[in-house]
Amino acid sequence: MEVLKSALLFFDAIIFLYFGIYCIVNLVLLAISFLSVKKDLERSQLEVGEAIDRSQRDAFSPLLSLIVPAYNEEVTIVQSVTSLLRLDYPAYEVIMVNDGSKDKTVEVLKGAFKLVRNDVDYQPLLGAQPVRGFYRSTVTLPKQVVRLVLVDKENGGKADAINAGINASQGAYVATMDADSLMIKDALHAIVQPILDDPNRVLAVGGSIALSNGCKVEDGKIIEVNLPKTWIARFQVVEYMRSFIQSRVALGQLNSVLILSGVFAVFQRQALIAIGGFLTKHMRSKVGIEYCGEGSETVCEDMEVVVRLHRYVQDHGLEARICFIPLPTSWTEAPEIYLSLGKQRNRWYRGLLEVLVLHRKMIGNPKYGRVGVFSLPYQVLFEALAPLLEASGYLLLPVSYLVGILSLDALLAFTFFALMFNFFLSVGSVLVAILRVRLHNRTRDVTMFDYRGFYTLLVLTTAGFLSNLGYRQFLVYWQLRGLKDFLAGKKSWDKFARAGFSPATGAAPAAPEGAPGQTPPSPGP
Repeated sequence: MEVLKSALLFFDAIIFLYFGIYCIVNLVLLAISFLSVKKDLERSQLEVGEAIDRSQRDAFSPLLSLIVPAYNEEVTIVQSVTSLLRLDYPAYEVIMVNDGSKDKTVEVLKGAFKLVRNDVDYQPLLGAQPVRGFYRSTVTLPKQVVRLVLVDKENGGKADAINAGINASQGAYVATMDADSLMIKDALHAIVQPILDDPNRVLAVGGSIALSNGCKVEDGKIIEVNLPKTWIARFQVVEYMRSFIQSRVALGQLNSVLILSGVFAVFQRQALIAIGGFLTKHMRSKVGIEYCGEGSETVCEDMEVVVRLHRYVQDHGLEARICFIPLPTSWTEAPEIYLSLGKQRNRWYRGLLEVLVLHRKMIGNPKYGRVGVFSLPYQVLFEALAPLLEASGYLLLPVSYLVGILSLDALLAFTFFALMFNFFLSVGSVLVAILRVRLHNRTRDVTMFDYRGFYTLLVLTTAGFLSNLGYRQFLVYWQLRGLKDFLAGKKSWDKFARAGFSPATGAAPAAPEGAPGQTPPSPGP
């Protein structure tokens, strides 16, 4: 019994110390995010109010290649591509990559955009599965769209499809995205701005992602922002806000952001080619194989490629930055079936562990700057280990009370404080996300997420509280299953089927799981 009490006492001390450090670090991140978001909102107001000559900015805007990998996306692909053709940007191309779909994705695209067989300049710089054919659209395109092409290839996963799109691209920068997302009209201008501000150093830029569940969609465009009807989707709205606003905005300010969401991000094309592109088992790059090993792959390619970019930059002593902007640049659909959500979070957790193992030499290594000594250790301590410690706490803290080493008052006080602190972080992130800024002499205000009204704020704060009572534990359970699957070597994607964007109500609840092949969007840990 004495040995048990000593062990429990040691464990309790670890839990209390761990939670204390967690509180301090996350309060600092939230404060940094608040200041950054406020600054960005004020800047966007000044640009609008002073009517900056956009023609000068457009003259320096690089050609962008929008790469749209698609696997079994017949439900959403047309609306998604239609939204891309209406973006406000001087010159860009859209490269759709069919990753061996088993549904009617190719047929739907052919019919909607009048695609015909046509040769495309395809340079196999990055390893990818064989291409079955190239197609070019014959419809009249908007003047800013240089071309709309389809690369039809054998199935190899999302990373493989992106690499094929890069091989077919002509732009100096490539934008990676999901086929089932919708872009805001100014997304490209917003995400390219850091590149224009510092073209010699910025290698990649990502932005926040908003959830389309509950929103009204017409002809590939969000026309009304509403909250989802279901609590499972509302929990995810708060979760996305917390992930993007609290964490990534702050890490972006510190030049140590580790993940740019696969839903939408922009990369310098030559930088991607230099590191071997996105990680697949077909990688041929010497640098990529040196870092990750031959035949390696991951189910979290959007995080892995960013970490590899950081590693390459530090190894070669380059002056470079990877940026994150808080403005939401696209909308995506979240799962509203618990099984689909659980499998998604299982995969995200497995992907995190894969990336940490692949780049374990960076963890705690001062050679890799803030990424090595802060960002990666943060991921290890507060993301990778969090499910294990949290689940252990649920079991062992009550045992500590039962054997008499922890008083009931202490147990209840710690539980209450932990609950309230996580609620505070959620509410703080929500308030920053919907913060509205209006400068003097302006009639227009701006915000990150355009949710309006007291009722909406009440629902979001309620969701932030209720998510700690069951939803959080549900995610911990699926993360622990993810750990088991990781140790067993599982590599499946477990993609959930999309219901599509409804003109009346936005994204409807997702259907049961579909076939694997492409990753759903990930806000990251």
